[in-house]
Amino acid sequence: MYHKAEQVLAVVVCLIMVSFVSPAFAVASISPVIINVPTDGRAIFTIRNDRKRDVLYQISVFSWSVVNGEDRYEATQDFIASPPLFNLAPSISQIVRIGFRNPVKLPVEQAYRMEVAEVPRPQDRNEAGGNIELSFKYLLPVYVASSDRAAKPELVWTMHAENNAIVVRAENRGNKHEVVNMVGVNRLSSKNLVPEYSIKQHLVILAGSWRQWRIPVPAENISLAWRILFVTEAEIRAASVSK
Repeated sequence: MYHKAEQVLAVVVCLIMVSFVSPAFAVASISPVIINVPTDGRAIFTIRNDRKRDVLYQISVFSWSVVNGEDRYEATQDFIASPPLFNLAPSISQIVRIGFRNPVKLPVEQAYRMEVAEVPRPQDRNEAGGNIELSFKYLLPVYVASSDRAAKPELVWTMHAENNAIVVRAENRGNKHEVVNMVGVNRLSSKNLVPEYSIKQHLVILAGSWRQWRIPVPAENISLAWRILFVTEAEIRAASVSK
């Protein structure tokens, strides 16, 4: 099982890679960065080595769940990656095929993480001393489609006041994941959808799981009537709060 610090590092590295912060920093290009697997259990992605040297890559798969609001990754043999280990010369691409060992059509979308890891290489004796070279890991989300063609997320929202904050929770009772990029609150009396207090954070709410945000609010305003606002990948919406 991954330790939390390793999870955070892997996700941060993946985000850096996807954002292409600087051409000088680029070490790899992966497409797509979100792998959607149809019900037949097969998909592909491509990785390109953008370093100036050969890189040995290793592919691993982890089951992904959200337990008590926190990500949990565990090694699994559900998937086969081909090739699982390969060397790439600079500016060369490799297609990786993945598939279920025993594909089973389930009514609820299944979630995994695909780890593409650079295998550290021994330092060449001819290389100048004192150089530090980092090896990167890319942790890609993998979603195996539900057998229900009408699969969709269904978020149920609740909130309560707690120690100068409003605690907002979203429970996904649907059979497909939802991505939330911001959660905030504004006064119920407001006629617009602009949050007065908010937290911007990219979180995936898997089917059957929940996420929680603790939004600081001044003590004198805690007792006011509040509306929950949230931003998905496409739009800002007001939540219907469950009593």
